[in-house]
Amino acid sequence: MTETTPESTLISRSAELFYRPGKLILTFFEHLGRYMSTIGWMIYNFRNAKEYSGNILQQMVMIGNNSIPIVLFVSMFVGMVTAVQSSYQLYAWIPRSVVGALVTKSVLLELTPLLTALVLAGKVGATITAELGTMRVTEQIDALEALAFDPISFLITPRVLAGVLMFPILVVFGDLVAILGGMFGASAIAGIPVEAFVDGMKSSFETWDAIFGIIKATVFGFIITSVSCYQGFQVQGGSEGVGKATMNTVVLACLSVVVMDFILASVLL
Repeated sequence: MTETTPESTLISRSAELFYRPGKLILTFFEHLGRYMSTIGWMIYNFRNAKEYSGNILQQMVMIGNNSIPIVLFVSMFVGMVTAVQSSYQLYAWIPRSVVGALVTKSVLLELTPLLTALVLAGKVGATITAELGTMRVTEQIDALEALAFDPISFLITPRVLAGVLMFPILVVFGDLVAILGGMFGASAIAGIPVEAFVDGMKSSFETWDAIFGIIKATVFGFIITSVSCYQGFQVQGGSEGVGKATMNTVVLACLSVVVMDFILASVLL
């Protein structure tokens, strides 16, 4: 038997420390390549999506209609908290109408699109990954391929299209509820008259702010649905693999949304 010396143990541990980052980098680029290949195939065969228009409508209901309550709930309290915090921090230094301007700008440009995306990354993203992952481990996707169906056009394209179409609509509803919530918070808690809040909102509103929020929502919808579809499509290892893929979806979607939020703000503002 070979004896393990302290020197050999130190060398093996050092090699392991260098090996792990390299393996993580290779794994990242491997998955990135597969993800881009999936998106490329989806775009190249986009014409096949019209054959599954029923799937698109079904996914629009699942992503859009079923997500309205949680989006409105989060948006309402986002607006209220923004109004109360703004009035608390700046009340002694600014006119009361500025609170309405701050709430409007914050809600339209950042808070509603970002928080809606983060919430839906957990709800919509996890649901999509669990659905496709279950289909993968139960060999339903393999059966589709055996029947000459294009699984990407049949399963992924409708979900991504539904996300791109429904996320901006959800953000529009969220903007409206958040502003109303901010008005209620400013009036009921901070003691700011509704007229002053509305004056500040009118003075600060710009059409580009709302358009920018819708652009962000569209991009976030694509990112969340495409990442969740890819993760579910690549599941391995039975039910345990489905759980890991669902967790990976939420983490990756949230990180991707935050990074893309910075990129869009840097480029478009």
